[in-house]
Amino acid sequence: MHLLSPGTTLTVINRPNASWFHVRTPDGQTGYVVSHPYYVEAHYGPTHVTTTTASRGAVPGTAVTGTAATGSAITGATGSPTANPSSYSAPTQITTPSTLPTLPLGVHLDPNITPLAPLHATYEQKFQAVLTIAQDKLGTPYIWGHNEDRGQYGFDCSNFTEYVYHHALGYLMSTASRVQATSVGDPVPIGDMQPGDLLIFNNGGHVGIYIGNGQMIQEGGGLGKVGYLRVSPGSYWYNHLTAVKRMF
Repeated sequence: MHLLSPGTTLTVINRPNASWFHVRTPDGQTGYVVSHPYYVEAHYGPTHVTTTTASRGAVPGTAVTGTAATGSAITGATGSPTANPSSYSAPTQITTPSTLPTLPLGVHLDPNITPLAPLHATYEQKFQAVLTIAQDKLGTPYIWGHNEDRGQYGFDCSNFTEYVYHHALGYLMSTASRVQATSVGDPVPIGDMQPGDLLIFNNGGHVGIYIGNGQMIQEGGGLGKVGYLRVSPGSYWYNHLTAVKRMF
């Protein structure tokens, strides 16, 4: 792995699949840079609009200039991704955004999924994405250890929260409730709870997602399925709330 300095100019060799650019550094090293919009913004020049050949694949020798994020990495060719380069269009330039939204603790982005709300979406758009994905699973039964991302039917509480954040925001995070309690999300005071926050009960014995108006959406929790439960002051679940995690 080779770390790129801010402002590094890279040359696109090709784009082997939707997730990576195959590039060459100024000192002649080759490798792969992830194409996820968290790390780069793609800018397509006129040739990609007016010519079929250019729009269907990367042109060897195309120069790309970017302001690399501190610590951005270029992955070496060993075990490099493979696919038909002509299946994916390549930009004339890739640049790092001038400001990078921060990811919460214990979260990475999945380059292989298109979430409902991208990283640069507004808070309102991100919450709506979370709500949409969660509500789509209302009534899904509780089955311990299950996650529909693994081809299984149903969820347990922490596999449900992971599934929601994954499809809504593209997050990759632990599916274990105890890990979500200790190592996922940025802790905030319980009194500062806002819609979209990850809620931790009994130090990880149960988890859910706050949706506002004193309610959470969660899997199980005595219901045996995905549903709503009260978390307003004085309620059973509020009295067992031990942590609130900010997720965006």
